[in-house]
Order: sequence, then structure tokens, then C-alpha cells
Amino acid sequence: MTDSNNIDTLILSAVSKDWQKTALVISKVFDDPAFDKEALNAQNVAESIYALLDDGKLEATGNIRRWRDSNVRLAAK
Repeated sequence: MTDSNNIDTLILSAVSKDWQKTALVISKVFDDPAFDKEALNAQNVAESIYALLDDGKLEATGNIRRWRDSNVRLAAK
């Protein structure tokens, strides 16, 4: 089963220092073999992205709730 820490790890490995569409990142995580599709869905990934943004681990542009109209990247250190 995929827990929230594992989802965070999958997200952080799917994101880079370059801007990427939020929908693409969610798709990458969802398609990862380590992601438990039986227990979780794309909304769970999005909620973890929102938490990583709040924690300052990711940066975003646009309305993050509109996955195709927003971008994310690793936060600058």
C-alpha cells in the first residue's frame, strides 16, 4: 500500500527544477509501478502536491487546483 510519505517520494522524484504541468506530474506518479492504484487515485496525489507546496518543498505557478493550467517545480534552495 502507498502511504503519504511514499506518495511524497514519488512526487519529488517526478518533479524537477524545471516547470512542469501539474497534470503531467500527477500522471507520472499515478503511472509509477510503486503507486497503489487500488487504494489511491489522482486526487490523492494532488492533495500531496498541495501539502508539499505548503511545506515549501515545491513551487507553483497558476491556479494549482487547475491541473492543466498550473505548473510545479522543486523549490529553489
